[in-house]
Amino acid sequence: MYKAIVILNQVLFFSMKFQSLISITLTTMKKFTHSLKVRSYELDSQGHVNYAVYLNYLEYARVTALEQAGLRFDDYINRGINIVIVEVKIKYLAPATLGDELEITLEGLKIGRTSATFKQEIFNIKTGKKIVAAELVGVFINNEGKPIPIDEQFKKAFFESPLK
Repeated sequence: MYKAIVILNQVLFFSMKFQSLISITLTTMKKFTHSLKVRSYELDSQGHVNYAVYLNYLEYARVTALEQAGLRFDDYINRGINIVIVEVKIKYLAPATLGDELEITLEGLKIGRTSATFKQEIFNIKTGKKIVAAELVGVFINNEGKPIPIDEQFKKAFFESPLK
């Protein structure tokens, strides 16, 4: 039998059998939001937002989130640091049409030494309906294309430190 005790940000598991204590530190993630209105040139021949345009929406929201966090994409580039998206998993759940107001969210899921995984979703503001769900992996690389450690400012901006 195991007992779990939650103390602020740590979950302590006590094993009666082995009489040992295991501590797991939880990290809270920040959530960023950005909204936009669908424009006519983003539509396909059926009058829906073209599937590829959603990737532009997601990119725009990530760059905007950097700015909201007090960081600038071009500052990274000027320092020889590139943040590249290496993997995208996307589900198109419902269409968006001309004039729809959309909210795009960005939330950190996992942080590694050189990569970060994010969840992004797009919602129709008027209906509240989720229209896109995506998971992306970004890697920090130098100008030679080699992976480099994620800088501390980025970690603090998107992945809060554990509560003390």
